[in-house]
Amino acid sequence: MNNTVKTALGGMCIALSTAIMLVSSVLPYFTYAIPGIAALLVLFMQVECNPKWALGVYVGTSIISALVVPYKEAVGIYIAVLGYYPLIKPFFDKPKNKYVSLLIKAVFFTVVIVAAYWVMMFVFGISTELLEESEKFFVPILVVLGLAAFLLYDRAMTMLEITYYRKWQRTVRKLFRRR
Repeated sequence: MNNTVKTALGGMCIALSTAIMLVSSVLPYFTYAIPGIAALLVLFMQVECNPKWALGVYVGTSIISALVVPYKEAVGIYIAVLGYYPLIKPFFDKPKNKYVSLLIKAVFFTVVIVAAYWVMMFVFGISTELLEESEKFFVPILVVLGLAAFLLYDRAMTMLEITYYRKWQRTVRKLFRRR
């Protein structure tokens, strides 16, 4: 694939990711699901081009989403956790022991999500009513549930990537082949 095709594909991925992120304004209950879906396009660029082009999609989507998406909590989750996760996931999958890999992912998610919410609440002043009005025991429960969802997302991303390689990649590459 030449650079012109990669640039066009990256622009389409940024536009589609931003459109997906805009859905979070209509469906605010999908605060984690929508950024996770948008991040799959970063994975797509990583598979079809390389991590450098995927990073460009992540940065472009982050900037445009921060400017145009009204629901900033979903944008914060995309920027802080899920948007760049496809880029660092291969490093987390390197340990041969799957329990070590899961532990690394769990520590990563916990640290980053707590830091992201702290920054959203105290630096940017984004209101997170549920966290502010909840009992003290409720926040750790939310973190554990979020961690479980994140590990399921990680597994789904792995399976989707395998399926893409096995079934869809040849078809997609035929679309971008020079004629």
